[in-house]
Amino acid sequence: MKNENKTKEIKELIAQKIKSLKGDTTYTKIAAKCEIHSGKISNIANNKIDCQLSSLIELAKGLRVHPRELFEIDFDFETYYDELDSADNSKKK
Repeated sequence: MKNENKTKEIKELIAQKIKSLKGDTTYTKIAAKCEIHSGKISNIANNKIDCQLSSLIELAKGLRVHPRELFEIDFDFETYYDELDSADNSKKK
């Protein structure tokens, strides 16, 4: 399914963003600043798990960034949504 592939792509971009924000900081140091274990942080950053919004908020706290920064990725959402709307409209005809 095309939409599922886009979701995977978006998740990967977010994981890459987390790694970028992390830099050389260890997962252990990040975990010490928030309420998530270092293993879970690693799993999130390596796109191995889906996580809850509360985990992303905690991760942002550990990284000392605004949560919105985790979602500031290079993805053309407008085009994606236009494609979804076009597909929905063609199904209705």
